[in-house]
Amino acid sequence: MQLIFRTRQLERAYQELRRATRLWGPDVGRRYVERLARVELEPSWEALFRVRVLNLHPLHGGRSGDFAMRLTGGWRLIVQPGAERDQIIIIGVEDYHG
Repeated sequence: MQLIFRTRQLERAYQELRRATRLWGPDVGRRYVERLARVELEPSWEALFRVRVLNLHPLHGGRSGDFAMRLTGGWRLIVQPGAERDQIIIIGVEDYHG
């Protein structure tokens, strides 16, 4: 799976665990890197829904078209399908309880 990052900051956080930890703390930062590494192993967007640990699910309301993966606690990774079957767009990380 090809990862497409919405911002350079998200891309660098994936490349450098220390940067991800500074942004979101050790638990969320580590889980962000782990989740994206797992996503890269899959061949297509459709295949991601079969990987239970990712818990990929659609968002509703004003977030229609976005999808989320649970990271840890109240934190989630927001993504969208890319233009091609083997692409995913990384939109952001957010605390949906806060």
